[in-house]
Amino acid sequence: MRSFFFIIGGLLTLDTIALYTVSNGNLGTALPAIIGVPLILLAIFYPILTAWFATPIGHVFKVIIICTYVSFFLVAGAMFCVLKSAEHEKVEPNSDVLIVLGCAVRNGRPSLALRYRLDAALGYLSQSPDTMVIVSGGQGPQESMSEARAMADYLIAQGLDESRIILEDQSASTYENFKFSKAIIDERFSPDSSVAFVTTGFHVYRSQRVAAMHGIEAAGIPAPDIWYSAPNNYLRESLAVVAYTLMGQLT
Repeated sequence: MRSFFFIIGGLLTLDTIALYTVSNGNLGTALPAIIGVPLILLAIFYPILTAWFATPIGHVFKVIIICTYVSFFLVAGAMFCVLKSAEHEKVEPNSDVLIVLGCAVRNGRPSLALRYRLDAALGYLSQSPDTMVIVSGGQGPQESMSEARAMADYLIAQGLDESRIILEDQSASTYENFKFSKAIIDERFSPDSSVAFVTTGFHVYRSQRVAAMHGIEAAGIPAPDIWYSAPNNYLRESLAVVAYTLMGQLT
């Protein structure tokens, strides 16, 4: 058991260290280490803790720790299934509006994750010539321009007619993506306009629920995730959905 705890904890911690070298740090990046470091400590101090766990107080703590880890992985596993199922919803072509949710811009250019979203949007727009696209994303503290502007430039460079693009460059969260996009839709389109959106696959489920909170009934088009960060993203998103639901921030 001591070797098992050390190996699992070490692999989880190495995952965090590796991701920090190639991506921006966030909760998804840190979570494996948050889970793994206690397992490493448990392995290191296993002889001492084994004796302490045999005491009445230690036994209670042992049960709490086991229940916490088991509950965590059961909830994460269940939510992973929910997130994956949301990615397979059929999205009909020729929606009136397509919303592309922004993410990081680096050196004035869309990050790899954002390019994947934009490429997915281009695939849909090529089959839906009358669909207008709202590129939604403000300017973060480490970004030289708004995500919306970078997205528009990318789409235009790929041959999309600029007249089909509407910029929403004030949002700083998924909630605001849909809040501000809804204002644009209400102002420029008819009340019965059909809407679809593009985001990374793990983010489709929560985005769809946030959209519904703003009165937008929209199907989500999943863009591919970056393979080495996908497990972390699904783990973080699973916990985010549970937390936001418990806090009443998701309907």
